[in-house]
Amino acid sequence: MSHAVSKKEVLKFFFTRARRDFFFKHKNFQKQKEHDRNFQKIARARSSSLLLSFFCNGLLLPRLNLKSTPRKEKREQKEHPPRVGILLFVCLSLFSLSLGTERSAANNSKNKKTNSNSMASKRATGGKYEYLSLAELYQLEERMNVKTQRAHIYGIVAEKYQPQITRSGDTYLKLKLFDESLNSDYVDEKPRKGMKRVNPPFIEIACFANNKEDLPILAQVGDVIRFHRLEVSFYRPNSRNNQYGGGREEGTIQFVAKIGQFTRGNAYSKTHFVLFSGEPAQIVDADSAKQKSSNDITFTDEDQQRIENLIAWKNTPECLGMPKIAYLGKYDRRIQDIQRERNYDLHVKILDVGYRDGYPEVIFVWDGSDAAPMSLSTPDFPQLVDEAEIPGPMYWLPIDQDVNPTQDVIERGQDFPPSTRRMLEEMGDAVSYGSAFPVYIRGFDFSDEMPKKGQWVKLRNLTAGVHGAQLNGAFFANSKWMVEARGHPTWLDQVQFRQKANIVANWAPNVGVDSPNITMIKHPQVKWDTIRSALLKEAPNRHRLYVRVQSFWPEDEKEWCVKNPVTNEWEYVFKMLVEDATGILRVTVSPEEGKYFFRGLPPCDLSANRATLHQLRTRKHTLLNGSNGTDNWIQICVRQYLPARKRTRNEKRTWELFGTAMVREKL
Repeated sequence: MSHAVSKKEVLKFFFTRARRDFFFKHKNFQKQKEHDRNFQKIARARSSSLLLSFFCNGLLLPRLNLKSTPRKEKREQKEHPPRVGILLFVCLSLFSLSLGTERSAANNSKNKKTNSNSMASKRATGGKYEYLSLAELYQLEERMNVKTQRAHIYGIVAEKYQPQITRSGDTYLKLKLFDESLNSDYVDEKPRKGMKRVNPPFIEIACFANNKEDLPILAQVGDVIRFHRLEVSFYRPNSRNNQYGGGREEGTIQFVAKIGQFTRGNAYSKTHFVLFSGEPAQIVDADSAKQKSSNDITFTDEDQQRIENLIAWKNTPECLGMPKIAYLGKYDRRIQDIQRERNYDLHVKILDVGYRDGYPEVIFVWDGSDAAPMSLSTPDFPQLVDEAEIPGPMYWLPIDQDVNPTQDVIERGQDFPPSTRRMLEEMGDAVSYGSAFPVYIRGFDFSDEMPKKGQWVKLRNLTAGVHGAQLNGAFFANSKWMVEARGHPTWLDQVQFRQKANIVANWAPNVGVDSPNITMIKHPQVKWDTIRSALLKEAPNRHRLYVRVQSFWPEDEKEWCVKNPVTNEWEYVFKMLVEDATGILRVTVSPEEGKYFFRGLPPCDLSANRATLHQLRTRKHTLLNGSNGTDNWIQICVRQYLPARKRTRNEKRTWELFGTAMVREKL
């Protein structure tokens, strides 16, 4: 006995079966939109089989004379003819399926069109790439349900940082690019009309690769680089559930280039790059690329014209190219502008690298300026150095004060390392000025990426501290560094001006104008020198120094006067340790010069003469702390010579005070 299936039963069976299958297959319901799409797919697949069975039930069963009960059949015939109702239901179902298919195809075509526009893929006509300027790249808008967009760009390298290993084992490298479309200087202003955000002076690109060799490691400042299919995404650090797609919080735009083979699997990334030299006198073609991520690259006449235009624009004096390369960031500082307990960036030259147990301990850097002097009573903060291992301040002295830098000694290389000797020849007189600023390395191992002597580098995110009454820096694990082609042009101009004006101390007061004049000299015609420049000059010689007194030897003032066994008279015999921004020097005070230096205080038995001892201690305090308690800069005349008894090459130089006296009115 047959039973005719009603439309209500069919729909009930259809939705119950589809929902049950969907729940069994998918247990995770975090994304509602994805569930709805999956449910529609299952519904369409089930509808065809159900419609077929319903069609057979309604059309074939009557042909086989399988009829239902007479009472129910009469009632159905009165309402709707069985075949007409079945055909109507089939038509409506097929119409809904076709409508859903057309809507799905329309959505897919719309998504493809959106992705093609946002991803800047090849056009169908001609297969050419459409490139965005960096300003257009930075103004891309976030799209609904589009996590990653892609773009093609050209840019000039402004900064390249050293590769680093990530936690996942990949290699990370950051580049800063610019072109003619970006602002010349960064100004905190509102976006202009039609702009989503304010254009920065640079675009930062984070490059990732499984192998270091796949990254643009050959890039130098001023080179031109091209990226195809660069990833553009929006990052929200404060929102976990709103990862992408039109949320309330404005996402931070970021640019990522995943290059080469993935860490897991055999798939390759879609982003590729080609690097060209920024030198103007060259032939630009596909074969002149310095580095490329793929052997098969696309290169047309438009590409050649774009590269040549960027190189010409960068090297034009009236354009904004060179100022962008010499751009000063928010945290860029000269050594003389460093403040304690504040992070900063430096553009410096590596003078030397100090090692301990085979690992770098400290690097000495230079930019031509003087570090701020610290008071002798300044405590160490933070504690970067073990006082037992490195007592007191650290100075980079290219040659010891006891060694006479004669020409044959320098040529033999016995006292100058080859790298130091070569660097001194390159820098010339410029190395005579400016601090050799010590930067201690803490919590980070440079390994094979250690900066080399003579390199210009940029050090980022350094911390300032004090050790041994000397200002210094600290390089921690979160600090970064990058190689630069040369020093900052503005600061190098200041070094040249300082060299011409012979300004030996940035922080000392002007002599004769606002100087405390604790001391006076007999020979003002002697040329000013820094301690480093004096060390590099051959004996015999005379120098005029602007220094601060650090300590005396002997420490006890009673031992400064000794009795001459020949003449049986009391004489001053002691030594001073003086410093300036370039180094330290031990200066001997002879009996005759000691009597002139402490005018009005003749040498005597200080153990028996308390009045003279008290005045001597007062003058010592003034030399160490200054006339007003803060300024202790003094000018002194020093001569270097070889003792007359032995004039051999191995004889030590002697540094002696001469023609200098303390001003009694300032005591």
